[in-house]
Amino acid sequence: MNLKSKNLLLIGFLAAFFFIGFIAFKDAMPEDKNKRVYSVIKLYLPYTYERSLSGFNIVNKKTGEKEQPPASEALKYMDKLDKEWGKEFLKLDGNTLIILDDNKESLKQIEITPEEKAWVQSFFEIQ
Repeated sequence: MNLKSKNLLLIGFLAAFFFIGFIAFKDAMPEDKNKRVYSVIKLYLPYTYERSLSGFNIVNKKTGEKEQPPASEALKYMDKLDKEWGKEFLKLDGNTLIILDDNKESLKQIEITPEEKAWVQSFFEIQ
């Protein structure tokens, strides 16, 4: 093998390594969120996360229980928990988003734009 072949082989390995790394990075990213609506909803979500040496812990605010999903899946797992909560505790009434409590009583109502409504329907899979 000559020097040119070795350099091409090295460049090929590096390109493959970066490509695989980029794909893994994209897969670990959480879904995009509407900043205004999510910042309001976030106050009522029963889960939060805290950083630890081994990654992230997901903490249930009500019980204090901690879950530790693999670090590469923590943010997507948090999205999954948010969606499950949203299906049960969020309700749309026209362009009004209603956040419900445990007794299905209204805690907060937010007027949202049609674009924000589309995001709520898509992200939380509610109508």
